[in-house]
Amino acid sequence: RVLVMTVATHREPFIDLTEKSVKDIGYDFFIAGEGGFFKGYGWKLKTLREALVAKQNDYDIVLFTDSFDSFIFAQMPEIVRKFRSFNHPMVVSGEVNCWPNPHLKTEMPPSSKTGHYPYPNSGGYIGYLGYILHLYTDVIAIHHKSDCCDDQGELIKAVALDHNAFKIDHQSVIFQTLFGSASDDVDVQGNRVINKATSTTPCVIHANGWDKTPLLKLLERSGHISQSEAQNFFEQKAALEKQKKLQERESAVNDRCTDHNPNPSLDPERNFIKEYGLMPKLKIRAKQLDIEPNMTWHRREQQLYEVQEYRTHCPPLQLHYRRPDGTPDLSVPSQASIDPTRTCTNFLVYVYPATEEERERMSNVYRAVRQAIKAGPYITQDPTKACLFIPAVDVSCWCESCMAGAYDSKIETMDPASARIQAKLEALEYWNGGRNHILFEFSDAPCLPWNPGHAIVAKAGLSTFHHRDGLDVSMPLFGMVDFTPLERRVPPADRKFLLTFRGTKSPRSDAMRNHLPKLHNGKDIIVPCACRWFKEGGKTEDESCRAAEEQFKEHSYTELALGTQFGLIVEGFGYHSFRLTEIMAAGAIPVIVVDHYVLPYQDLLDWSTFSVSVPEHRLLELPEILARITPAERETMQRNVVFVYEQFFSSLSHQVHTALESARVNLFTGDQQWYSRRKVQLDAFNYRISSEWSKTPKNVLDDSLRCNTPPFRRENAQDGAPM
Repeated sequence: RVLVMTVATHREPFIDLTEKSVKDIGYDFFIAGEGGFFKGYGWKLKTLREALVAKQNDYDIVLFTDSFDSFIFAQMPEIVRKFRSFNHPMVVSGEVNCWPNPHLKTEMPPSSKTGHYPYPNSGGYIGYLGYILHLYTDVIAIHHKSDCCDDQGELIKAVALDHNAFKIDHQSVIFQTLFGSASDDVDVQGNRVINKATSTTPCVIHANGWDKTPLLKLLERSGHISQSEAQNFFEQKAALEKQKKLQERESAVNDRCTDHNPNPSLDPERNFIKEYGLMPKLKIRAKQLDIEPNMTWHRREQQLYEVQEYRTHCPPLQLHYRRPDGTPDLSVPSQASIDPTRTCTNFLVYVYPATEEERERMSNVYRAVRQAIKAGPYITQDPTKACLFIPAVDVSCWCESCMAGAYDSKIETMDPASARIQAKLEALEYWNGGRNHILFEFSDAPCLPWNPGHAIVAKAGLSTFHHRDGLDVSMPLFGMVDFTPLERRVPPADRKFLLTFRGTKSPRSDAMRNHLPKLHNGKDIIVPCACRWFKEGGKTEDESCRAAEEQFKEHSYTELALGTQFGLIVEGFGYHSFRLTEIMAAGAIPVIVVDHYVLPYQDLLDWSTFSVSVPEHRLLELPEILARITPAERETMQRNVVFVYEQFFSSLSHQVHTALESARVNLFTGDQQWYSRRKVQLDAFNYRISSEWSKTPKNVLDDSLRCNTPPFRRENAQDGAPM
């Protein structure tokens, strides 16, 4: 069952030619989008996908052609036979240009180096309907992208990321394009077009580009249209070119699509970089990324349009070099992340002594970090025996103290407060370019806002864009709310909610929170999200805030955390959230919907065994995704949550020592079985933490509440959990 289709908003004379060729081989020509408005080439793919969703039970194979410049020369059995000879579920036409992504020429499959037509052309392809639908839905996620993205560009990017996404018809076995030098390759033999360069007889001819003349000449020479018909089409072509309707439409689309987010999103037509007035900074960030070593096109595209990346200056990082077995590469000492001359027979940590003045200036959280390490099993007073060093310089950036504020600092230059921290670090006696030092930082920034050199960055809210695998450690935030061991062991079957969340939003917190009301059903999915600064009786220009506040007050944070099987984690001011630790403390399974977030201790923990991770653009699919997790699987995942929380997350001291353990395993053990296994979660560790440090110090928790919650929310929180 073959569906022959195209996408077009209206009929022009040339579509009649395409339709004639389809009917001549005994098939109907399905035109998706007819009567609609052409919003862009992304709209074209969305319209096609919607049609495939509607027809997925009626057809097995899809043959797609562009509407105004294509003609089918072969019978369907020949086309299907040739398609199956490729031994792949999808075959895409080839062409001579890598348009509109010339920078991806070198990212094409190896076959492009020898194929006569190296690059994909979206004007013709054939494949199994289910596979094409999977490609557009699960891989490209076109229904979550802007109408302004380019259909051909999306196919090029898909095959650049996965060379096996589809086969390119390099030799024009099925599809023949005519743009540029390709038109010189073809000739006519009887009523068929042949390719002299590849010795093939293509089935579908496509005059890609503006000029339809090559196709009309081939049709006339092969007898598919008469001389008078050809003359008539030439005249209509001249009339269309004179009216310049296509050019005007193209120009209108280009004007509207000057700036668009190329990544999948729940708000695909909104460019938040532009809405937040960050476009000048985008140009600065683009220049920075262009000179960053090992930058990939895909990472650049994602990073440029991620709002979190504009919070502060993010200096380029020293690369971390590893050997094939995962151990640090020390062969070039100047590039090594640890000092090759320093022997670490036993894993020991040296805490730089601090003067009274330095201790007074330290934030409570950084003072607690140092004291916890001093009370732990790895401490040494002898710096010559140390594997790791903890500076006396407060590097915590607590309450954004090292930054000018979210979005306020110049991303091209370091904030003066950060520059002072860097200068103090470089003056340390054993600094040595940062080697063998670990820096604990807790700001909302996605990166360390100063240059750490070769030091290990142990940071809350660390972004994948600023994480050196095998060196840096993504830290969780300690919980501001705790629960008893008995409370967190209540099994999922005894919890009345499927999924909960309770939080607030502000104009510049993650826009995804605006979509939470679409999840909320008031029954088993309870996700109230209030306006952060809304006060009862106060003035508000957004009446929805008043309704959200009423919903917010219906349930307490404690009730929702303890009563749910799954706890929703979304980003706010940073990638990280206190909620992650607190949900685990309550014994709920975290559902993490945060793109580009390095999950805490990802080198040590297998997050797939105790959490659910979903791309942000699939947020609204959560009810269906969670429903597929069986009761038995939920029981197992919850047991793992309890284990991981109590072993690694339950206090600031546990978290700090787990970061040290990550550094020990990554850099100093010499036994790299963990690297092939990747995770040591089930081994656990005995940090021998005293009862004094089994809880996060109260002054640290008090500071955290003051820094992260509005006063009136603290006052109104009956359960001590204002958010």
